[in-house]
Amino acid sequence: MITPQIRTILWDFNGTLIDDVAICVESVNDQLARRGLPRLTMELYRSIFSIPVAEYLREIGFDFDAESMADVSAEFHDRYMERFSGCSLHEGVLQATARFARAGFTQFVLSAMEEVRLVSVLEAFDIADRFAAIYGLTHLEGSSKIERGRDLLRDFDIDPSTAVMIGDTDHDAEVADALGLESILVSIGHQSEARLRATGRPVVSTVPDLVDLLPA
Repeated sequence: MITPQIRTILWDFNGTLIDDVAICVESVNDQLARRGLPRLTMELYRSIFSIPVAEYLREIGFDFDAESMADVSAEFHDRYMERFSGCSLHEGVLQATARFARAGFTQFVLSAMEEVRLVSVLEAFDIADRFAAIYGLTHLEGSSKIERGRDLLRDFDIDPSTAVMIGDTDHDAEVADALGLESILVSIGHQSEARLRATGRPVVSTVPDLVDLLPA
């Protein structure tokens, strides 16, 4: 059980609220094929994916001396958005966010996705109004979201001891550490359960399991 003073939830988006891992793998495999590089399996992807995204892209063969991260990111997102209509929210997201709202939690989204696109996607799923604010990055390159997290805490005068980060990667644990938050990781997204458990943070296998850890 997370400490009972928690009253604020910072949700990650990709892989946590939305089930988009398959289209991410398909999109990056398109890019790899164009460059004559080996394709990724889902298992390999979840074992190496990281934020900042540039780190794992280098590991799978992208050469940022030959092309820019900005160009690679724009290409990826074009392919991602072509497939986006095939995505859905993870099972239990609607019920969990509604239950936490009824219990008096204030909920935010803190994502490494570009913010304008992030807001439009949440609106498309008709859940944007469940969150007090939506914070993303100013670019498409999938870098750290620690600074945006600091902005969020400052803008809403949030005491870190009253907040928890919910995400699907070890970067979400890093964000929580940097901001002084508790965190819970969900093993349905972009990283394997083994990598999440290596952080030492609580790990659940589904979104509905979160209600057992938070006093809702």
